This record gives sequence, structure tokens and C-alpha cells, in this order.
Amino acid sequence: MSYRIGTVKETGPGGYAQVVTDRKTVCGECYHNKIVCYGCLLSPKVVGRVANPIGAQVGDIVKVHISAGKLYTAAGMFYLLPVFTLLLGAFTGIYVSETFGVPENISTIGCTFVGLFVGIAFVTVLGRMNRISKIFEPVITSIVR
Repeated sequence: MSYRIGTVKETGPGGYAQVVTDRKTVCGECYHNKIVCYGCLLSPKVVGRVANPIGAQVGDIVKVHISAGKLYTAAGMFYLLPVFTLLLGAFTGIYVSETFGVPENISTIGCTFVGLFVGIAFVTVLGRMNRISKIFEPVITSIVR
């Protein structure tokens, strides 16, 4: 289970709220290279749209929760699906070259790019569907203060 403590910035229609939380991590570039680029530090706050089933009001300090299983499922879906379609495109390119006599490197590279773009487009459309995005949205579970 993953949770953050934040402050309700504004409430909106449909039982949603804008919540401001502190940034807990820096980007991977700063961490791995042991340098500080200050890109993350320019905005130490993160603002997100979360479900507000308990009716928290502006100024309330709340606990925002998303289950680890849903977080890992969303990350896997949105990162691994384009990689899968990229590989599918590469294998399709090999098949096309053998079937139609097209040079293998041209058909493989072309179909790989097509597969990657199809995967990215599919994930983008999937992420914008309300039914899917509701599954992975964070929820205000309690008012701390």
C-alpha cells in the first residue's frame, strides 16, 4: 500500500479534489550520476487529481492512497505494452521480408517503428478512457487534520 499526506487545494465536481503533496524522490538522473540538476527542486510540490469520496474540503490535510497492486499493474501496462508491440513489429518485419522479398533490415526497422507507435497510441487512448483511469486513480482515505 502506498500513501501520501497532502493538502486539499480545491474541490471539483464529481467527487474529485486537487491535492498538493511534497515530492518524495528526485529524478533518476540526479540519483545515478550523484549530481543535482535542480530540475526536480524547482517544483518541490506535486499537484494531483484524486477521488474524494469522504468529502474533504479546501485546506484539509488528507491521506491519499493507491494500492501497490494497482500501481504495479498500471506501470506494467503503460511501460510493457509498447515494448511488446515493438517486438511484435520487429517479428512482423522479419515475416514481411521473407514473404514479400523486401530487404530484411528495411522491413524490420520499419515495422519496429510502426509497432512502437501503435503501442504508444494504444496506451495513450487506454489511459484516457474513464473506465480504465478510474481503476488506477488515487483516493482520499481519511482526513488527518
